[in-house]
Amino acid sequence: MNSKYYKKIFEEKWPSEVGGIILALLNTAMFIYSGPIATTTAVIADWGRWTYNTASMNLQSPIHFLQTSRYFPQHILYIGLMAGVFLSALLAKQFSLKKEETGGYIQGFIGGALMGIGSFLAGACILGGLYSSIMMLSLSGFVMMAGLLTGAYIGGKFVMWQIDRQAEKLFSPASSQTIPAPINYIVKKNYRHIQPKIAIAGILLILIIISIDILIGTEFPAAAFVSGILFGIVFQRSAFCFAAAFREIFLTRTTRMMQSLIISLVVGVIGFTIIMMAGIKPIITPYVFETGLRSLIGGIIFGFGMTITGG
Repeated sequence: MNSKYYKKIFEEKWPSEVGGIILALLNTAMFIYSGPIATTTAVIADWGRWTYNTASMNLQSPIHFLQTSRYFPQHILYIGLMAGVFLSALLAKQFSLKKEETGGYIQGFIGGALMGIGSFLAGACILGGLYSSIMMLSLSGFVMMAGLLTGAYIGGKFVMWQIDRQAEKLFSPASSQTIPAPINYIVKKNYRHIQPKIAIAGILLILIIISIDILIGTEFPAAAFVSGILFGIVFQRSAFCFAAAFREIFLTRTTRMMQSLIISLVVGVIGFTIIMMAGIKPIITPYVFETGLRSLIGGIIFGFGMTITGG
């Protein structure tokens, strides 16, 4: 697996602009087939209900519980997205786990909680509330974007304050003789050569699942699963990141990721508009969300949370 073509596709980083265009085309294709990538809010709520029922000794298998939800395809799509990111990282021999300081875990938890609160307030997460909504030319998407920009600005100020504090500690006389501890990777580099083999085994398993679905006609939403995998691969290979698009404007004063996001949105708006004007999909769809002050406040909270978590 050392060919130049393999390295070009699976190991070298794709331009974020290319990733944004591919994501927009995938979302447009999904819009035609079933519906664009939508909110994770309902998905998280379903998992929360399952966790609560399990804790209450009302035991149900996750797959049985989720099949009763009308959001079942969205659940599988996001599971596929995580699988796509994982497989892509393995193919690139880039998968690793590292230990974080206690403060990092706490900040990540708080940031994640704020993202959850923000998405519930806004009625959608960044994927459905901003990405797909703007492609639908829904006002809610633009209101949420304003909130995300505000939250990212506040979060950026907070992160810069943290960086300044760390710099003061690092260069203070008391710490001048201190040698930083090495990063403790749980997955060591010595084992990375077998990662592509694990990925290939995972891909074969996915192909078997899809083949079974085609042959015997199960209720498993294979199309949503495959779409999620493709989304995950593009996200990982291009490092396309919504959080970075908003965060880096204020932290590093770079705009490339935001430019990539805007390019992706423009491609999606064109594709969605053509589809609706041709009558393939109705102009008024369930993916156009209500907007108001809640969308703005939810966007601010979500933007702050995603900035302090770093993703």
